[in-house]
Amino acid sequence: DQSTSSVARFEADNGDTLIALGSLIYRGIASPACLPQLLAAFDPQTFAWKGLLGTHLVLVIKAGKAYIFVDGLGACRIYTNRDRTVWSNSSLAMCALGGSRELDPQACYEYVIGGSVYGDRTFLRGVTAMPANSLLTIDPQGVAEVTQRSSPIADELPDIPQTLDAIADYHCARLEQVFEPIARNFGDRIRLSFSGGFDSRLMLANLLSFGARPKLFVYGDEGDEDVHIARHICKAEGLSLECIDKGATPAPDPDEFVLETEKNLFAFDAWKVESPLFDFGQHRRDRLKRHDDGQVPLNGSLGEIYRNFFYMPDRRSSTAAVVSTFYSTYDPRSFTDRFNEQNYRSAMASAMREAIGAESDELERSQVEELYPKFRGRFWTGRDAQINQRFGPMFFPYLEPAAISNTAKIPIRFKDLGYLQGRMIARVNPRLAGYPSDYGFALDGPRPLKYRLKTFLSTQRPAALRRLSFRLKHRARQPLGTALTPPYLSRVIDLEFPIMRALFN
Repeated sequence: DQSTSSVARFEADNGDTLIALGSLIYRGIASPACLPQLLAAFDPQTFAWKGLLGTHLVLVIKAGKAYIFVDGLGACRIYTNRDRTVWSNSSLAMCALGGSRELDPQACYEYVIGGSVYGDRTFLRGVTAMPANSLLTIDPQGVAEVTQRSSPIADELPDIPQTLDAIADYHCARLEQVFEPIARNFGDRIRLSFSGGFDSRLMLANLLSFGARPKLFVYGDEGDEDVHIARHICKAEGLSLECIDKGATPAPDPDEFVLETEKNLFAFDAWKVESPLFDFGQHRRDRLKRHDDGQVPLNGSLGEIYRNFFYMPDRRSSTAAVVSTFYSTYDPRSFTDRFNEQNYRSAMASAMREAIGAESDELERSQVEELYPKFRGRFWTGRDAQINQRFGPMFFPYLEPAAISNTAKIPIRFKDLGYLQGRMIARVNPRLAGYPSDYGFALDGPRPLKYRLKTFLSTQRPAALRRLSFRLKHRARQPLGTALTPPYLSRVIDLEFPIMRALFN
């Protein structure tokens, strides 16, 4: 009952084999029907992710050699130990087989501060993750070689007028390459996570344009703005909607909590990017339910490629400014003297440079925009996308190279306030763009003065001040969820925290 996912497999008459895990479309055809064509076309010398959609891991056995690759963003991770004798896409497998038992303190701090582990690090010293856009080759003797290829994500200025309408049309056309195959292959089986914002609205507009009628679901209770807006839109558009309140799960018996925690450990491969780390199983059951009756969920994460995600001003910047702005949500008093703030920031900056191929810590403003999909997207959203493939095929349209390409150099003035994304929705479906949003305005309408002023002040706030603001705001102890109280937590972990107390107070 851990998962509804299955491994798709095709073996040719000559013994060549292709095995795929996750969501996969090749040249417009969904897995498993596309596997024979993908196997026949695969050439290790020229492979470049062309024609592929989805979040997946693919194993090809051809002419006696094994080849392994993942999606074009590199959301799915492949891990290896120090001497490259073990390779796996599972964190738990590497804990059991990787040979290392020593935690990496930097990785632990990154996870607590930023919700994930960044760069090639893992929680274990000596266990690393394969770089993005790599092809792993294993010969008949078991010798492994990793070769890196050019990224399928382009970062160029499109050859179009730099106007809002022209850029909106250009990126709408790119999204057609993503949504048309998804809509054609899965149609009314699509289950769409919906909210009152930009990203899910743009997904819905694209799906409707290709004739799909997805089933929508929204998280929250009856008092949430997202729920009110989703109900309004679905009633007007004649779409079905399910409201899910994950907070309504009753607390189980402590003995049941032990079983739920063990199930969660395996289902989420030891760690997930969203809170809480310990729960009563509602998050696992929700993911399983998404796939009832063969439904294929879509998630709008990373849609901020069309917006100013970091809320940083339109000028040259630095990796240090990005760390201060977005990866400094901590109070140093929470950490023991094992935490060296300078080393933490330096390691994050190094991972950022590697993610975008930057030669310096001084960044053009467009390089900051590159960091959103290639750093935050790959290591945070990508981890969530990889985890979700364990429950069944699920698509994250904005993680596709076709969507990400050429978004880094969109003029920031168009990304600010969601102007570009609102215009894109209006180009695809003007009616959807005219409905209310949880921002307090129609997505294709004027931005109220109060919203414009608030956004301007957030954008112009110095990075150093943003670095300090979290520790000033959150000095008070936060209430614990029920699963984190001693009657439950003591059943699954030593409350003396003999390992973590060396890192955290």
